[in-house]
Amino acid sequence: MNILRWALFAFLLVLAAVSIGSYIMSRRPVPVAKQAVTQAIWQCPMHPSYTSDKPGECPICGMTLERVEVGESPAHGAGAGDVPGLATVTITPERVQLIGVRTALVESSDSGGELDLVGFVTPDESRLRSVHLRVSGWIRQLFANEIGMRVAAGQPLLTLYSPELYQTEQEYLISRGSADMSHMGTAPAPGAATTPAAGGVDQGAEPAAARLRLLGVPEEEIARLAREGKASERLVLRSPSSGTVLARGVAEGQYVGADTPLLTLVDLSRVWVMADLYEMDMGRVHVGDAARFTVEALPGRSFAGRIEFIYPTLSNETRTLKARVVLANSDGVLRPGMYGRVGVSARGGRGLSVPGEAVVRAGEHTYVFLAHAGGRFEPRMVWTGTAQGERVQILKGVAQGDTVVSSASFLIDSESRLKAAIAGLGAQPGDASMPGMNHGSGGGK
Repeated sequence: MNILRWALFAFLLVLAAVSIGSYIMSRRPVPVAKQAVTQAIWQCPMHPSYTSDKPGECPICGMTLERVEVGESPAHGAGAGDVPGLATVTITPERVQLIGVRTALVESSDSGGELDLVGFVTPDESRLRSVHLRVSGWIRQLFANEIGMRVAAGQPLLTLYSPELYQTEQEYLISRGSADMSHMGTAPAPGAATTPAAGGVDQGAEPAAARLRLLGVPEEEIARLAREGKASERLVLRSPSSGTVLARGVAEGQYVGADTPLLTLVDLSRVWVMADLYEMDMGRVHVGDAARFTVEALPGRSFAGRIEFIYPTLSNETRTLKARVVLANSDGVLRPGMYGRVGVSARGGRGLSVPGEAVVRAGEHTYVFLAHAGGRFEPRMVWTGTAQGERVQILKGVAQGDTVVSSASFLIDSESRLKAAIAGLGAQPGDASMPGMNHGSGGGK
């Protein structure tokens, strides 16, 4: 009987424990899947700054307010996209058509093509000739007295009287006469011409002739001295080459020294064109690339050449460096100082590109809007390269085949910024001082 009582008591204890456990489990809350909380507001399509917490009409323009969801699901939330201050937006097909949104594909294209540069004509520095004297004296006559005057090789440029040169010629005649007397045993008659030895100059007068050559006296003048036996008070200085007078530093009657620049001549049958090359295009232009120069002063004509040299220094003012193009100018129509356009066949590889209108540049950030199914537009940060025509190279940020907004980007940008701002305000539902939201009927920002 005792055993039966203890068994009954144990059964009652177990039954009580089960009842208590069931009661406790029934009082626990059942976990519910977290739901995205959304808040609806109404916004004017023409004045996005006006919002209200109930339907109605915009007091500014009278248009019907449109419903806008604030606080979307994590997959398509207001924070999607990698551009700070922007949000992914969803626009109905009707509104997309209304604002004129067009899209384009991210395509792979050649980044080469032709660069359009600005260039100006300069003389070929390898064809410059500076005319100097090696003695001092006075300019008696100046034949090349106009800048721009064309001269031929051997043409007289000026005549000079130099006491130093006249004395050296006298010394040459004396030394030559002394050589003749030692050779023949008798002195020549005053003013009589003597016959030079083989080669045009007596061996005894060779040191004096060498001094004349060192002073810049031409060979024809030394031959005249040997032939006539009379020093000249006037030295004729002739042009060393054919060309154009580019600079003149003397006038008739002026006293000049050995360091005085007289004339600068240049041969303009070949000229240089100096083109300004921007930093971003430095890697696309190389020595040997074909170039074509056009100038408005010569309509219908173009001049073909090649990049001969790219200067190593960059201008601090213009942030450009010079690329030198060599052009033939046999007819002389290209003149120093002319400005024109230089088209260079630039090099480059293949890369991704989008229409230039698709790229939004806003201060520190450069981005595009990717178009997804269902009318979603996502802001995406991009890194751009060179521009070629109407397309811009994209170095990073998108993939080939992506669809980007190519027109009306600024409208989508405005709505994206507004939605991101509203989402930031909606994160504080308990804040009674929320700006830009009026919870009364007809209220606005």
